[in-house]
Amino acid sequence: MKPLVIDSEAQIGVGETWGSPPRWLDYNVETLLGRSAEAGIDRSCVMAPRNPLYDLPNKQVAKVCEKYSGRLIGFAVHNPQLESGHLRQLLLAEVKSLGLKGVRSDGHPSRELLDAAAELNIPVIYYPDLEEYPGPARAYYMIATAYPSVNFILPHLGAYRSWQWWAHYEAIDLVKRFPNVYVGTSSVISRKYLEMAARELPPERILFGSFAPELDPRVEIFSLKLLKLPKPSEALVLGGNIQRLLGQ
Repeated sequence: MKPLVIDSEAQIGVGETWGSPPRWLDYNVETLLGRSAEAGIDRSCVMAPRNPLYDLPNKQVAKVCEKYSGRLIGFAVHNPQLESGHLRQLLLAEVKSLGLKGVRSDGHPSRELLDAAAELNIPVIYYPDLEEYPGPARAYYMIATAYPSVNFILPHLGAYRSWQWWAHYEAIDLVKRFPNVYVGTSSVISRKYLEMAARELPPERILFGSFAPELDPRVEIFSLKLLKLPKPSEALVLGGNIQRLLGQ
């Protein structure tokens, strides 16, 4: 049986871009599904773009995932600061009732969010604001140490579009230091850092992600396949690892 290809980072719905420049948009699910099918992607982990509050966007993501249950896997998004005091209640309902499988933290993860993630055994996607934190290392040291049972996914190998090239080094070092930190492959424009990650990290700790439809999944998966990983390693990166993290 052909191993599943699962995109660990895609978006659907209305909101503001996670990446720069910030702008308001509507990510169309049909565009995502069409391009993903062309890329040979079987399933996509999807979440809402950035919003002031996430109760409604998360419900909308869950509804779309129910409609396309064989193609989409839903993730919640929450702002730990703006939604403080309600996170456990919201996540319990979103995971147990709506079927969402993980959470993205819009802002530095709080104890409230991480306690809930640990209780529910779901992965946490977190990309630090590199203007607030000079690199992902400083943002991750405390949370990865304090919550060893929580699996963290750091997108973009630590630096969206490789704008802060040195953050790629920090991301690779984080994975070496912390067994509960994983890196996603989307938008690594300076390919030498993706090649460095493939050389220096176990394939079990790298997740294929496309950041679709903001970026084109057909391009992102081709970039990863250019690494020419051994077939068993490529199967892990392209889908096996995120399946394991999601308990599937």
